[in-house]
Amino acid sequence: MIRRLSAAVATAALLLVLTPAGRVAAHAALDISFPTANSVLESSPPSILLDFDEDIDRSLASIQLFDRTETEIPLGPLTQVTDESTVQTAVPALADGTYVVVWRVASADGHVVDGAFSFQVGTTGQPPADDLIERVSGAASSPATVGWLYGIARFLALLGIVVAVGAGVFAIVGASRELLRSTLWVLRIAVGALIIGTLGSIGFYGSKAVAGGVGDAFSPDVWGQIIDTHVGRTLLVRLGFAIVMAVLLVTARHRAQGWWQGAGLASLVLSLVTFSAAGHAYAQQSALPWMANDAIHLGAAGLWFGGLVLFVSGGRAWFDDTDRAPVVATFSRVSSVAIPVVVLTGVLQTIKIGGGFDVVRDGLTDTGWGRTLLVKIAVVAIAVAIGGVSHWLVRHDGVHGVRRTVVAEAVIGLTVIGLAAGLVGLPPEAATPAKTYTTTLAQGDVLADITFTPGSVGGNELHIVVTTSGGNLSPITDLGARMTPVSGALPTSPVSISEEGANHYTGRIVLPISGDWTLEILVQVDSTRSVLLSTTVPIPG
Repeated sequence: MIRRLSAAVATAALLLVLTPAGRVAAHAALDISFPTANSVLESSPPSILLDFDEDIDRSLASIQLFDRTETEIPLGPLTQVTDESTVQTAVPALADGTYVVVWRVASADGHVVDGAFSFQVGTTGQPPADDLIERVSGAASSPATVGWLYGIARFLALLGIVVAVGAGVFAIVGASRELLRSTLWVLRIAVGALIIGTLGSIGFYGSKAVAGGVGDAFSPDVWGQIIDTHVGRTLLVRLGFAIVMAVLLVTARHRAQGWWQGAGLASLVLSLVTFSAAGHAYAQQSALPWMANDAIHLGAAGLWFGGLVLFVSGGRAWFDDTDRAPVVATFSRVSSVAIPVVVLTGVLQTIKIGGGFDVVRDGLTDTGWGRTLLVKIAVVAIAVAIGGVSHWLVRHDGVHGVRRTVVAEAVIGLTVIGLAAGLVGLPPEAATPAKTYTTTLAQGDVLADITFTPGSVGGNELHIVVTTSGGNLSPITDLGARMTPVSGALPTSPVSISEEGANHYTGRIVLPISGDWTLEILVQVDSTRSVLLSTTVPIPG
């Protein structure tokens, strides 16, 4: 039986490995915006458009616009532009000046992300907007307390389902009616934790989505907004199955065991699936096999850890009672398969969510997600070692020899669940290092205001506003630009330049590596005179 199960798991793993990796999708990230960050516009933009790298719940999206005096400017309703990853809002006519866009969206996997950027209307010089962004961007996020409470709610829900799966299977299927009745209290606590954790997840997810406080978690209006989203509906379905399990447990002593077992197991499995339907796996391309992988991962963890909790809570009776001891022996055999399945599916999940083997190998320590994952891997390795010892003891000394190892495994398992709950809320991708570069270059009577954004590896936009002794009334003849890495690792790359208005130019270039880049701008002032301006642009890596 164990060999057949192992072969089936290996086959499923092979199929998952052969599935194309696609792009990483874990938290929505802003891909494109109009206006672009730090752009300089000749006139007021007709709208603000945000395009993300994965689908978002538009009903929870928010875009705010602030001027230099921190006054919020009313915007039009949010509309979808092309697909579920874009959102747009109309903008009234804006006077010349600096403006800050503050945005907040909920990604497809239930994570709330926010950000802010500035742009300028009019080509006259404006002071930097960094302080303004810092002052107004607080409107996009909820207090840290909400995040902590949301994390606790996720932990309770995860702990509840894991204990319910393991304790439920071994108590319902592997034990007698009398034993089931004596262990109902463990299942009731687990299902209670699942219900409380799910209710808290709905409420505090709502608070984060609307940038509200703790009190907003109990607001009917916030709940109404959340239930209208994919994550909200999934959590509501989970709550429904958890309530079904609670009713079954309350009436367990008065019902026939056969149909009760079937209804309980069905509710457990369906509740388990909701975790995969509202997490990282759901946001992947070809989501179904990765949701299945995630559900198998969580279910196998439940068989292992939930069984441990059941035996620890029952004390010596599980190991001394001749009726109960066979259940412990069965658990030892099942866990010897469940733990490798947890490890295998976890590795597959890590490689997929992390963006591929090379990305995970080279950048695992660059993110909080990666560092937390490394700690989880280390703890799981300890659990695997203890589990191996326990299995050896059962085979050679019987179930009496594993009382202490079961307690140790349970403590380690609780740590693993806490780390897993934390991983759900962390982005696997490291934020791309970026630093907007602004300067003013001068040579004789020619001044050039330079803005290079976002100042990162990848696509960048260059804004150049030239002022001569004649001002905008005396337009220059032409302008060109190029960039060369100071290290000499790559040849010179031309910047694609287009004219936006009188003496106002924009350029686009893709920088493949970090480090210092020399930016050269050739200004053809008139038919007889040209000026070469130069500066060094640092690109963080």
